[in-house]
Amino acid sequence: MLRLGGSGLKILIVGDTVDPQLYDHFRRDRFPESIDAIFSVGDLPPWYLSYLMSVFNAPLYYVRGNHDNNYDRNPPEGGDNVHGKVMTFKGLTIVGFEGSMFYHHPTAVQYTERQMRKVWRRMAWRFLGGRKIDIVLTHAPPFGIHDAEDLCHKGFLTFSRLIHKYKPRYFIHGHTHLNYGLKQNRIDVVNDTTVINGYGFHILEIEMPDME
Repeated sequence: MLRLGGSGLKILIVGDTVDPQLYDHFRRDRFPESIDAIFSVGDLPPWYLSYLMSVFNAPLYYVRGNHDNNYDRNPPEGGDNVHGKVMTFKGLTIVGFEGSMFYHHPTAVQYTERQMRKVWRRMAWRFLGGRKIDIVLTHAPPFGIHDAEDLCHKGFLTFSRLIHKYKPRYFIHGHTHLNYGLKQNRIDVVNDTTVINGYGFHILEIEMPDME
C-alpha cells in the first residue's frame, strides 16, 4: 500500500528494521507526495530516523525500543521523544511508552509491569475528564494482542487495560517482528481501537474532521 489518495493526515510508521524500500532501494515517487509525520516504534538507528526526516521533510515522534540504549548519548536529531508524555500533533493527542517487558538484559530499555503502570499513572490524570486519546505509540505490544509467549516479547497488561478503558483510535507498536513466524496480522481491531504493528514500515492515513 504505497499510493494513497484523498484527504487526511499521512503518517509514515517505522520500526525494528531499516527497510530496503526506504533506504537501499528508496524511490521518493513510490510514496505519497506529502508525509505529515513519521512515527517510530523503536529499535532503529538514530541516523536512519534523521535521514527519514530529511527525505520526507516531516517531523519525527518516537519511542525507544529495548535495543535503543544508545539514544541517551545520540538521540535522533530534531525528533520528539514521546515516552511518558502527552503530546499534540495537528489536533491528535498522542501518548508514548518506550521499551519492552523486563527480561534481565544488562543494557536493554526494559520495564516491569509495575514500572510501566507507574509511567501510565503519571499521565492518566490528563484524561479523567473524558479527553480522548487518539494515538498510543509504544515499542512493546499490549498483552494478548500481537505479543508472544517469551518474556521479552510478552505484552504489557497496562496497555491492554488502557485500550479497553480509554478506547484510543490507534495503538501503534513494534517489537514483535512480522517475520518471526508468529502468524500475526499487521492490523487488528480491538473494541474500537485499531492496533498496528509498525515493523518495517506502514503508511497510515487518518481522516480528520473538517475544521470550519
